[in-house]
Amino acid sequence: MKKSYNEMLPFIGDANQLISCEESVLSGGFQEGVKCIHVNNGGNISATILPGRSMDIYQVRYKGKNLNYIAPSGIIASEYYDAHGFRWLRNFFVGFLTTCGLQHIGSPAVINGEEVGLHGRISNTPAENVTITRDSVSDVPSLSIEGTMREGRIFGENLTLKRKIDFLYEDDAFTITDTITNHGFGERQYLYSLHLNYGYPLLDKGAQIIMDTEDVEPREENAAKYIDSWIEIEEPQYPYPERCYFHNVKPDNDGISQYTLFNPDINIGVNVQYKHEDFPYFVQWKMLGKGEYVLGLEPLNTPLDGPKLGEEGCKAPILQPGASRDYTYSFKFIDKI
Repeated sequence: MKKSYNEMLPFIGDANQLISCEESVLSGGFQEGVKCIHVNNGGNISATILPGRSMDIYQVRYKGKNLNYIAPSGIIASEYYDAHGFRWLRNFFVGFLTTCGLQHIGSPAVINGEEVGLHGRISNTPAENVTITRDSVSDVPSLSIEGTMREGRIFGENLTLKRKIDFLYEDDAFTITDTITNHGFGERQYLYSLHLNYGYPLLDKGAQIIMDTEDVEPREENAAKYIDSWIEIEEPQYPYPERCYFHNVKPDNDGISQYTLFNPDINIGVNVQYKHEDFPYFVQWKMLGKGEYVLGLEPLNTPLDGPKLGEEGCKAPILQPGASRDYTYSFKFIDKI
């Protein structure tokens, strides 16, 4: 029988014996100065969180196995961010989670005379007020990491994204709560998406995508040619032009949408759950190239294409002055389905 937190306390001198949490600052090359937090939950989960890069998650391992793709660039400090065109890709480490928004997602564009780059600025914003809190939940040791990113300018938006990541001792799961707040004195629309990116060895030929999708639409002509195989995970190929598909993910009776990616050859997988009303849109980014072998399964609050902020017909939600909205989503790591 497992001991409760209070029963474990006489056996330990430091809480790192249960859930370990280490802070570091990277050195060398383009990663110089990036702050990191490394967590091991005392069970099967370890994760690297980057307060220096929007509290995004660089890497997650389950039972020692890597779950996500990492770009050739590795971690890049936010000071090298270039907002023009597609240059966001030079800072895109990909990782387990890269956040997109808050004033743009999708392809670069010029809107009302202003150039907006790929996927917005938030993923290159360092966090402030970073805190690490140890506690217990139902007598189980817990660890929470919080940080706030600010996206504001004079004559424009005044928004914050506060992120909290919660771990439990030996629990094969963690939860993220994002709070977006409008600190301005006028209403403000915002765009927001979760660029979740899976890689080898979780992603390999024969990996299974389990998702209740009611409709699948290709984003462009190349994707349309392969729409019948959107669910198949093939071996790496070269060349491999990326394929993007838009899904209408069906929520359950409680309004929860979810998907699972599972590799039966190594018996590891991840299940992701979120409120459908929070993320009513969904993009599959299928990029199975040699050395660029990644599958993005990405909930969004707004369509990836179509009218953007400042354009008529934009579907982005609105925050009134002083208002906030919470988004909670969870990850459960599994060894069977």
